[in-house]
Amino acid sequence: MEVRLSLSLPRDRTTVPLTRRVLDAALAVFSVTKDCRDDIGLAVGEACANAVQHAETGADYEVTVTIHEDRCIIDVVDDGVGLENAAAEMAGDVPPDAESGRGLKIIHALADMVELRSRQPRGMALRIVKMLTRTTPAFS
Repeated sequence: MEVRLSLSLPRDRTTVPLTRRVLDAALAVFSVTKDCRDDIGLAVGEACANAVQHAETGADYEVTVTIHEDRCIIDVVDDGVGLENAAAEMAGDVPPDAESGRGLKIIHALADMVELRSRQPRGMALRIVKMLTRTTPAFS
């Protein structure tokens, strides 16, 4: 069995905590541990914040969450500026005193797998995979 949630969200900062709360509630129903939910929440929050910041003005962004028995897959898709900024961020070209630019590194530290790809003609697709730890067996 799998559960899939799909959200189409306006490019607005208020959607970031909303998305985190919806995902946390869904994972709690399936007995995912608080620590695991916190890691996923922080990762999805960073991904959504990047989409809100970099998406084309007025554009929506999409978050699709698929909860499997053993893992959670999160896809965040936007019409943003593309891989140029992401490549600099991942290369560590962020000054130590910068107030932003660490989101992808945080996501990589929390997730089991991260895939970032460019969309044509513009935009980004970010996939985050996190293996789930549970307090009880899955889907019981």
